Formats: sequence, structure tokens, C-alpha cells
Amino acid sequence: METNANLFDRDYFIFVTMETASCVKHVIMAANQYKNSKTDGNLVYLQRQLEILVGSLSSRTSTLKFFNLRNLLPVECLNAVIDILRESRDLKPGLLSKCISLFQHLAQDSEIREAFHDSFHLTQCLATVIKTHAGIPGDHLTVEILNVLQRITYGHKINFQDSYVEDLLHFVLKNITNPITEFTLPCLGLLVNLCRDNFATQSYIKNMEGSRNLYKTLMSYLDDQNLTMMIFTLSCISYLCLHQDIGQHVFNPKNVKRTFQLMFNIVLKGDTGTTRQYAVDLFSDLLKNQNIQQSLVEFEKLSSSIEKVLNLVATSTAESVVKIFELLLSLSAIEGIRPIICRCILSTCSVQQRDHYAELAQTPVSQIKEPLFAVVHWASQPAESHDQASLYAIDFLAEFYEEMIYSNTRIQYSAHADLVLPLTLQALSTRIEGESHIMKRISRKIIKALQLSIVLTGEEDIKRKLVGMVDMQMFSKLLDFQFSNNKVALNSSKFTLVTDDLSDIGVEIVMYGLDLMAKLAKNLPEVDALFSSSLQDSRIVPFLSAGLTSDNRTVVQVTLQIICFASMFDAFPTVLLGDALTASNCKKKEELMKRETIQSPVQYHMPVLHSYENKENINHDASRISIQDATRLSDQDASVQSLIDRMQSGFELKGANSSEIIDLYEHKIQSLQTKEEQLQDLLEAKSLALTQADRLIAQHRSRKAAYEAEAAKMRRLLHSSEINSEKCKEEINEIKLKKEHLQNSLESVMEEKSQLEQVAEEHQQLTAAYTELSEKYTSVDKSLLSLKQEHKTLSEMHEVLRKHDENLKEQCDSASEQLSKLEAERKTLNKTLKEKESKLSELTKTHTKLQKDFKTSESEREQLEEAVDKYRANMAQLEQTKKQFQHQVSSLELLCRQHETNIDNKDKELVALKGEVDKHRQIAALINSLSSGKSENGAQQ
Repeated sequence: METNANLFDRDYFIFVTMETASCVKHVIMAANQYKNSKTDGNLVYLQRQLEILVGSLSSRTSTLKFFNLRNLLPVECLNAVIDILRESRDLKPGLLSKCISLFQHLAQDSEIREAFHDSFHLTQCLATVIKTHAGIPGDHLTVEILNVLQRITYGHKINFQDSYVEDLLHFVLKNITNPITEFTLPCLGLLVNLCRDNFATQSYIKNMEGSRNLYKTLMSYLDDQNLTMMIFTLSCISYLCLHQDIGQHVFNPKNVKRTFQLMFNIVLKGDTGTTRQYAVDLFSDLLKNQNIQQSLVEFEKLSSSIEKVLNLVATSTAESVVKIFELLLSLSAIEGIRPIICRCILSTCSVQQRDHYAELAQTPVSQIKEPLFAVVHWASQPAESHDQASLYAIDFLAEFYEEMIYSNTRIQYSAHADLVLPLTLQALSTRIEGESHIMKRISRKIIKALQLSIVLTGEEDIKRKLVGMVDMQMFSKLLDFQFSNNKVALNSSKFTLVTDDLSDIGVEIVMYGLDLMAKLAKNLPEVDALFSSSLQDSRIVPFLSAGLTSDNRTVVQVTLQIICFASMFDAFPTVLLGDALTASNCKKKEELMKRETIQSPVQYHMPVLHSYENKENINHDASRISIQDATRLSDQDASVQSLIDRMQSGFELKGANSSEIIDLYEHKIQSLQTKEEQLQDLLEAKSLALTQADRLIAQHRSRKAAYEAEAAKMRRLLHSSEINSEKCKEEINEIKLKKEHLQNSLESVMEEKSQLEQVAEEHQQLTAAYTELSEKYTSVDKSLLSLKQEHKTLSEMHEVLRKHDENLKEQCDSASEQLSKLEAERKTLNKTLKEKESKLSELTKTHTKLQKDFKTSESEREQLEEAVDKYRANMAQLEQTKKQFQHQVSSLELLCRQHETNIDNKDKELVALKGEVDKHRQIAALINSLSSGKSENGAQQ
């Protein structure tokens, strides 16, 4: 059944794909026709084809898979539609509406949204359309364009130097400061996207003349009941004026708790996915501030709010649960909040049987109540269907178990090993195959599973369970696949740098896999042998080189640990590793020189904001800043401070370029602030490393106490076992006495058994005689019943024949009456048929006359050109009458045919009735003859 269902799904998907492909081809053809000739017919045809395509997209969500940007057909279609929007100045509103509805449906996919912004430059195109076709408030088409722009620009940093950004900002700010209309909400969302992590846009808005009016308007929007407008307003206030008076008023110690409660309510009660999405983003951005972190730790309702957020994991969709995991991971990064999250999870989690854990992946997530089980459910989903959800779920599990393992409070974390270990092993055993984006998703999940497994090996009980479940073939398959398919290994002779994403991911798989093998090598000899042979293999050299030159700090540190292990072997290719590192450094130097020649001499590099994937790097060594860098930064800070003092003491900037100079210094100040934040982050990383060391010491102490407790427990068990052995001896003596008693009772039972056997033989003889008598009785009874049944059937047949004779007489009389009636109906039908034929002949005559008149009118039209209009009217009337007559003739012919068929049916019925009458007469004669013969015989007797 499952195979048939899979085949049906595959056939259905192929059918839908073919149908969508045909729609896309028609759209491309219609767009090309319209670009070549902008006629009304081509416009209507293009609108119709776009409407058909949008209808197919809205009816089947699976058709979005066809719009894979690696296919040429959808790319050509989107290029054609966007070219029409870009080139046409006199764009029709109907065509624009159809194009926007197409973009709305396609923007539901994240990859297509990124391509709209990066590859197709749809943001610039729509901004130009808004500038040229922006309507008055209430224009529904402009609202749809703004909604599409909001979706496309989400998560992207817009370059302020682009020509369209300033005009777009003016339009957005104008509609925000105006009274509330339909434009207000999408303009607020678009302003949030433009301001997030964009210092140039923020400074431009701050330096505008109407900035104070904008701030007042934003403060007035905080009292709105719409949750989406509230979160948009809070985001704009935090991005534009967090360090100003308005921002301090909203996020001061008195109001920050109310703000936290409001943001948690928005996350919990967000009516749309967009509301929750922006709320989580604002949470993540605000938690970068230390003061806000401290206020959140002191928040009274934090634990109850976290419990409600954890309950959302089981009731959210795949897209929404990603944002929930992002919020939980951001909260876990704050010191003091991760233990609260663990306690909230464990308070609602119960230990179950292993079979129950195995059924979690098949159970719908809506039927799971425990947050931990819901997290495991999302983590066990395949990477092809749930890309980000499964990765974030595994990250959250790693945070959860890391806190439980390295904390002082030892809770029953090993009891859930049966829940998590099959998940990690299943992810590690997944084959890396399919298209490039699917292989990328699977590889990322393998990396996350390796990181989770490394965390789980920090506890001995879970490590022993993992050793009992792990298979050496899993590690060998992972390494062999990377050795034979990764570009790093294939291009090792040329010492090329790692530029492909799959190559980078493959390097991480190899490094983390070797790290896990190193932790399991002491307990598994087979893994130890594979680990040793892999380190002495020359194919590992390119991966080690790529790991050392990686921009991921964790990968570099893991690589260094592996090299320390490998240096103990004599066969380790140290020379090849040095050559590979030298070649990679030369390659990097050449690339930097090329970039310096291409780029302009003056550039400002914004700091790189790392995603959560590198968050765990904070837990490692952070001492990479040299003393020279620190002194240089302090000198720069001093020079900037002196410049500020000079400006405050009366130094005035004059000239036409004063605003540019101010922007330049503001940018420089911001860059120095970001460098200071980086230094602060590194100091925090050091403190986190120290706390981790304290955790390890506390773990060692707790383990020592646990071992001493186990030794005392073993002593108690030994003493109790001696007492139990004495009790067992007494029980054995009692059992021997019971055995003798049972032997005596067994002998008496055997005597009774022999007597019962004799009784059983007599019983069998009696039962045989009884069966013979019963068989004879049943046979006689059956014969008696059969005779009674024959007598009854004969009497019933006699009664039936008598009734049948009476019925035949009645049917004969009724048939004669029906025959007379049918004869009268046939005569009337013949009369009506003759009348219709006469009418038909008259109509044919009139038809021929009309044809002659038509011919004469045509000849007159050729001779008389002046009266063309009159004759045309006459011709139209004559054609109408002709059609009417033809219609009447066809209807009469149809009636005639119907009457003829009815007459034929009636004749057939008459013949059949006559035959039945003859049969009835014969039967009656036979009955009379039989009755007369019986009467004669009776008289003779």
C-alpha cells in the first residue's frame, strides 16, 4: 500500500510539474509577444496567462518546487515578467496587479525570496514602480507592492548608496508620519528591514529634519491594539533611538519589564508568522545589550514565559518553530537563563519506555505535549522536508544536554539517552545524495549531529550507551565519501583554497567526525584502528590544511587537537601538511593583492555579524588579541575623544562638505564602537572559558563524590547479599521438605489416574453406542420430514395453478381493451403526422422563396451602391428569419422522427400483444378441453 501511495504521489507530482511547465511556457511566449508589440490583444493574452499561472500556484503548493532557480524555464519566466515591469513606463494597472500576485505566491519560498533580491534585483524594480505608480491612500495595488517588498527585503542589508533607497525612504517615512492608512503597516515593516543592522540608513533618518515628528508618531503607535504594528514600532524605536531619550524611556529599568512582558505576549499570541518573526528578531537584537540582559535575568515572570514559549514548539508550523528555536538559543546564550530553560523542560518531561521514544518520529507533533519530545520530533525530521527546523532543534538539544552534563546539579539526564542517541545515529547514517541543495542540507544536519554526539560523550553513562549502539561502518562511510567526492581532496595536488560551500561543510564533517572518533577510541578498538589509519593517510592532509585556515574558530581548534593526536604517529605526513599550508597562504596573499588592486583606496569595512552557527565558539579559548592591537585601539579612542572635546569646546566645521565630514566621523566612531564590542565579546568569551573550567572542576568533584557514594553502596550491597544468602539456605531446606511431601502426593495421584483411565475406556464404549443410535434416529427423522415437505409442495402447486388460470382470464380481457385503445392512438398519430408534413412542405416553399429574394437582393446591392446600408439591414433580417425557419424545420423534422419511432414502438407492442392473446386463447382452449375430458370421464365412471 505504501509503495502504491508513493507511486501515486510521484505520478501526481510529475503531472503537476508538467502542467506548471506548460503554464510557464505560455507566460514566456505571451511576455515576449507583449514586449515586441504592446497591443491590447497581447496585453489581454498576457494577463490571462499570468492569471492561469497564479491559479495553478494557489491551488497546489507543491508546484513551488518547480520554480527551482537551477532550472532555466522558471528563470526565463521571471526575467521576462520583471523586464516588463522594468521597461514599461506606461504600465497598465491590470498587468501590474497580475505580476504582483505572482510575486506574492512565489515569495512564500525562502530561496526564491533571496533570488528576487540578489539575482533578479526585484527590490529596485518595485521601488521604481512605487515611485512612478504610487497611488493615493486606499490604493490596494500599492499595498500589495509594499507587502511584497517587505517580504523580499527581510533579512537583507540594503546598500544605502543605491539610487532607489533614498526615494523609497522618503515614501515610507511620509506614509508613516501621515494619519494611519492602509500604507502605514507595510511601510513600518519595510522601515524595520531597511534600518536593521544598517548604520548608514539609521544615521540618514536621524539627521533628517522631520526625525522628531517621526519619533512622536512611533510613540503614538505603541498604544495600538494591533500586535503587528506594536512590534514594528518597537523595532523601529530600538534601531533608531535606543541610546536616545525616547529609547531610554522605553527600555529604562522601570519600563523594561513591561516591555519584556509585551514582547513575550507578542511571541505567544502573534496572529501571523510575520509578527512572531519580527518579535524574535527584536529579542535577539536587544539581547546583545548587557543592561538589557541583566534586566531580563531579573525579570520575575521569566520562567513562566519560557514555559509558554516551550509549549509553542509542539503547536507551531515548520517556519514558525524556527523562530521559536532562535529565541530559545538566544536566551540560552545569556548566563543564568540556560539553567532556567533546562528546569522548565525537565519539569514537564517524564521518563518513558524505549518503544515510546521510537514512536515519536511517526507521531504528529500536535499530539505531543512534552516540550523535549516535541524538540526531538523536529530534530528527527528529514533534512529534505524540514531544513532549518531540524538543525535548530539539534542545536537546542546540544545546549540542553551541555547544561545538564556540565552543571553541578546532576539530574536524570542519562535516562533520556534512549531518546536522543537513535536520533544522532540515524542522522549520521543518512546517505549524502540528491541535488546539490539537498546534499548541503543533509551535510549540515550531519555536522549538527556530530556536535551533539561530542557533547553527549562528556558523560560516562551516555558514552557507554553510545559505544554499544555505534557502528564503525558509519565513520568509514563518512570519511570515504569525503575523500572521494570533496573538492578539497580532489584538488589536493594543486593546493587550491576551499571556496565551495559543500567543500567547507565536508571539511567540518571530517574534523568533527575525527574528534568524535578520538573520544570513542578508548572504548572501541575498531574505531581506534580506523582513527589511527585515517590520521596516517595522506588523503587527510588537505582537510587538515583547510581546517587550520578556516574562519570558524571551533574547526581550527578541533583541527589542532587532531594534529596533536596525529603527531604521535611516525607515518603522519607532516611535510605534506606544511606544503599545503604554504600553498594556501600564498593563494590567500594573491587574492588579497588582487582585491587591493581592484578596490578603491578608501573603504570602510563594517563588522561581520556571525550567525548562531558559530555561537559555540565562545566557549573556547579567546586569547587572540595582541598587545599592539589593544594599544592601537586605545590610541584611536584617545584621538577620537580629543576630537570630540575640541568640537564641544567651540570647534565649528565650515564649508560645503561639513555634513559629509560629520558622517565620516560618525562612521568612524561607530566602527570603533564595534571594535570595542568585539573586545568586550572576547573578554566575555574568556570569562565563559573560566566558568567552563569551574564547571569541569565542579563536575570532577561531583563525580568523585558519586564514586565514593557508589563504593559505599557496593559495601551495603555486599552486606545485604550475605544476609540474603543465609535466607536462601533456609529456603532451600524448606524446599527439600516440600519436595518429599510432593512425591507422596504424586504417588496417590498416579493411583487415581489409573482408575480414571478404566472409567474413561467404559465411557468411550458407551459414547460409540449412543452415536450409532442417534445416527439411525436422525436418518428416520429426515425421511419423515422430506415426505411431509413433498405433500405440502403438491398442495401449494395445485392452489397456484388455479389462481394462475384466473389471472390469465383477467389479463386476456385487459389486453383486448388496450389493443383497441392503441389502435385509436395510432390513427390520431397518423393524422398529426400528415398535418406536420403539410406544414413542412409549406415551410420549404417559403424557404425557397426567401432564397430567391436573397439572390435578388444581392444583385440589387451590386447595382445600387448608394443604398448599401438599407440592403444590409434587410439582409440581416432575412438571415434571422432564415435561421428561424431553419430552426423550425429542424424542430419539425425532429418531431417527425420522434413520432415515427413512437409509431414503430406501438406497432411492435401490438404484435407482441397479439401473440400473447393467441397464447392465452390456446391456453384457454387447452383448459376447456381438459375440463371437458375430465367431465366425460366422471360421467363414464
